[in-house]
Amino acid sequence: MKTLGILLSTAGLAGVGAFALAATPAQAAEAATCSGAKSISSAPMLRDHRPPSWGTVRLVRDSCFQYWAEVSMASPMPANAKANAYLVQYGGANNGRVLSCDSSGGNGSVVRGQRTCRTPKVKATAGRITFAAIGREFHNYGGGYEEISENATSRTR
Repeated sequence: MKTLGILLSTAGLAGVGAFALAATPAQAAEAATCSGAKSISSAPMLRDHRPPSWGTVRLVRDSCFQYWAEVSMASPMPANAKANAYLVQYGGANNGRVLSCDSSGGNGSVVRGQRTCRTPKVKATAGRITFAAIGREFHNYGGGYEEISENATSRTR
């Protein structure tokens, strides 16, 4: 009886694997066609709006007109700090929408030992939609996280 249960559970897992494999080629094809990611606007991460730069915030677009924001810190974050990128959409049905690295589809805030994060990608083929990227750095001095730096790219398409 145990053998039958193991056999049936293995067959079930094999079926799940077949479904996962069927989805993979389509995802790979989309990734292959949406190449050429390039930074279309960037700004330094400055504390109190003064040099030196502690990192960079970028607005990025690929060949399929998917937009996202990225923040790259100059060095890994210490234990009491974090950074985040925000993508702001202007125009279209989602005017005013703000997505961060912590939004679904992003890869999470920059935390201890990390340097970069990115927001989810937003597809925008209509000409009237523009975007800006905002980068913010936070430190926790014992009373919770406080923003210590912020900068934004210009609005662009």
